[in-house]
Amino acid sequence: MNITFIPNRSITLVTSNFSVLTANKSNPNWAKIEAAVKANDEQALIEAMSVKRTVESFGNTRDIEVRGSDVFYRGVKLFGEDVTRIFAYLTSGAPQASMVAFLNSKFKNKNPEAVSSLYSFLNNKEMPITDNGTVLGFKGVRDNYESVHTGGEPLISGIRNENGSIVNTIGEIVWMDMSYVDCNANNSCGPGLHIGSKSYAKGWGPRVMVVEFSPENVGMVPNGNCEVLRVNKYRIVGELNEGDYLGETYNGDYSRPNETPEPPDEIEVPEVLEVVGKKLASKNVFNISDWSKGQAAGFKDGKAHSKRKFYEVDKGRSFKKYSKEFVNGYLVGYKDGR
Repeated sequence: MNITFIPNRSITLVTSNFSVLTANKSNPNWAKIEAAVKANDEQALIEAMSVKRTVESFGNTRDIEVRGSDVFYRGVKLFGEDVTRIFAYLTSGAPQASMVAFLNSKFKNKNPEAVSSLYSFLNNKEMPITDNGTVLGFKGVRDNYESVHTGGEPLISGIRNENGSIVNTIGEIVWMDMSYVDCNANNSCGPGLHIGSKSYAKGWGPRVMVVEFSPENVGMVPNGNCEVLRVNKYRIVGELNEGDYLGETYNGDYSRPNETPEPPDEIEVPEVLEVVGKKLASKNVFNISDWSKGQAAGFKDGKAHSKRKFYEVDKGRSFKKYSKEFVNGYLVGYKDGR
């Protein structure tokens, strides 16, 4: 083989069948190119210099294809941010399986507008992908780890206080049905679980939590604000300290197990059982507060225009099978449902 090689800059190869190939240091396989030159291995050098072959072999999935200057995954064209991250993975040597997991999760999202809007959000820096294919974002909270804004949507998992705030301590999985997430991009502050960029989260509260979310759980990024998005599920995996840097491409420090409890087909209020020797206990399968249970029941009755179980005069009262928190939540939910 005949080569012109300038270390740390560029290479031109004239192959044994007189094909001419060129590459420069921006090639994600530059380290392999240098190794092939030192080994005088023409076939290895040809393989390393071919960006098309390199990209199509990414993750060994056989699902990636290069057509001209476009990259496709399972026949669907990838947007610029995905391609940028694939090249960043190749350059940095990050484990490619995590990026493949991210793509798989993204294609599980049934809302094409949500998927499209996700790219503008990921253009923010310091939002790496974890081993699980999830993304790390940020959430500003109060000193007591409660959310700054309040709401009334019932939770499948997590703790919503009586005032409507949500607890965001490390390890909490906060989860609501996607039907409660506002997927209208024209609403800048609609219902749903909000996650922001690092700079955005710092402006919302004295504490900034590291939040892990999956692309399939994205509802929408509001128009005109690419630093915040709405999801229906996230996990609190850490608290950001001053000067912490998570990276921009990959971060394995915050990866968590993929297994989480599956939601019921329909959110129901857990049955209340009488316990001998005690007042009452509930089968708290999803660790939902009594207020949230009541809110869910009230919302369901209100939406169906069913007969009310409680009225405003019952506010603050407890009953044989229902706590005052349940009653107060029910009143709010019933009003929201109507």
